[in-house]
Amino acid sequence: FPLRILVMAALLLFFIVATATLGASVPGRASSLKMASAAVQIGTRKHAFPIDHEAEIIASLTPKASLVTTLGPVLAASFCAAAIMYPLDLIRALKMANAGSKATTLQLLSNFKNTHGWSGFFTQGLVPELGRATFMRFIKFGLFPIIHLGITNGIPESKGNSQTKAMSALLTSIPEVFAIMPLEIAKVALQLDAQKIYNNNMFKAMAEIVKSKGVGVFGTGYVGVQYRQAAWGTAYFVSLPFFDRQVKRGLEKIGLSEKEREREGVKMGAQLTSGFLAGVFGAMLNTPGDTIRTVIQKRVIGDLSGSTTFLKVGQEIVSSRGMSSLYAGFGFKAIHLGGGGALMAFFVPFFKKLFESV
Repeated sequence: FPLRILVMAALLLFFIVATATLGASVPGRASSLKMASAAVQIGTRKHAFPIDHEAEIIASLTPKASLVTTLGPVLAASFCAAAIMYPLDLIRALKMANAGSKATTLQLLSNFKNTHGWSGFFTQGLVPELGRATFMRFIKFGLFPIIHLGITNGIPESKGNSQTKAMSALLTSIPEVFAIMPLEIAKVALQLDAQKIYNNNMFKAMAEIVKSKGVGVFGTGYVGVQYRQAAWGTAYFVSLPFFDRQVKRGLEKIGLSEKEREREGVKMGAQLTSGFLAGVFGAMLNTPGDTIRTVIQKRVIGDLSGSTTFLKVGQEIVSSRGMSSLYAGFGFKAIHLGGGGALMAFFVPFFKKLFESV
């Protein structure tokens, strides 16, 4: 019971911090986030689509927006994107947790299905993942532009260079990781709970783990999670303009005129494509660290033998199955991260129009 209160208090604190961060940064968004076309026109209900897909949840906000219309679309879009992409995250976790083994994807899925049934692909560990993904996006895209302004003496990230964006992304990842670590551990524990010890109950999983291993267990795999978040955020924010330019050049080469490229459907498709590619590029850089941290967390939570230090576990995986084993589950992870950005670009304007019409 005390642990449940502690976790709920932590979640509430994360929400307050995210809300305060988002609210503090709203007035400067029009100038601080790069837009692909004109800013949101509230009066006519016309919405532009910014180049940074997930950052649209903040870029489309105005100083006059109420708390509901500001946070509602963000929360709803984050929730839907996380829920829809969850099966891919689950498969990724199963593949990474078994990096270095000879088990095929079909064998892993078959074992999981026999343990949890078909419904498990959509529910096992879903609650902590929804919480983790939602808070992660709040913190990442709320703090990034603020930190960029701070380290560059007021220069918005839309006018920053690769170095300033990379440094901002690295600094943003630090509070982001601290915020999601407890939920990260709970999610992995439920996803790998083959004996159904926790009955898909996040609080029960946390209580049992803390009881047997102490509160310090929530720091298990920190280096890997920090590596993962820092690598993806840096790659995404830095590479997005590059991929946007390449997609535009591609549209020119296939013969689309400037007028045709300016059509809303074409522009949105181009932005979704560039965002997807930036997300996949980030996955290419952060997958090795994510694979290593998953194995570490699996060993600690499951009381399995083997090293639990980042470098040694990485060496074990490589020596067992080669360098490619560090990219276990990469295909599912790439689709998960790229698809998540595309879904955010779709859901944010949808929910924003819905909330404004109420």
